Amino acid sequence: MRIQPYQRWFAGGALAAVVLLAMAWLMLISPQNARTATLHDQTGAAEARLPALQRRLAELQQENADKARYLDQLDRDRQALPSTAAMSDFLRELQAAGDSRGVAVTGVTVAAPKQVSAGGSAYYALPVTLSAAGSAESLNGFIDQLQQTQPRAVLINSANVGMAQASGPGVPQLTLAMQVFVSGTPSSATPAAGTVSPGATTAGR
Repeated sequence: MRIQPYQRWFAGGALAAVVLLAMAWLMLISPQNARTATLHDQTGAAEARLPALQRRLAELQQENADKARYLDQLDRDRQALPSTAAMSDFLRELQAAGDSRGVAVTGVTVAAPKQVSAGGSAYYALPVTLSAAGSAESLNGFIDQLQQTQPRAVLINSANVGMAQASGPGVPQLTLAMQVFVSGTPSSATPAAGTVSPGATTAGR
């Protein structure tokens, strides 16, 4: 049977259409499907991370709300561990602590700073010997004031109680050996002239 020319044109057109569809699939549709699958995977991964991100956002919002409390804590920490000896401030704190507890601070001696290490950092400890007179109850309150209330952190190494002669017969006298700390350099840890020099004694009252 003889194939007519129009039939050949029809067959050729159909073949060309099939070829075009195959090329469109390879060049356009298949890559688009791959990209769509990739986007679906990325969307799924993002949705999986979303709860963790929401929790982290809530934590950051809470931390921001607590910012004032953190700043207050930082200020207290800086007062507890200053970057200079600041002994004049410390002496005023001692005097105020004594006044608030009915204790007479009769003498303070400060020795040269010594380097100490804690938490992988270097600090300087100032050995301080303090004498105070008052009733047993007042002296106990004074020790609590030093360790828990006043801004400057102190480490009490030893405490001895005797009888003060200058304050009158039968008046207990407390002698404390303690340390205060400085987070600066050797020069900043050394008490400045005019406050308390190593080996000098300052009378309270």
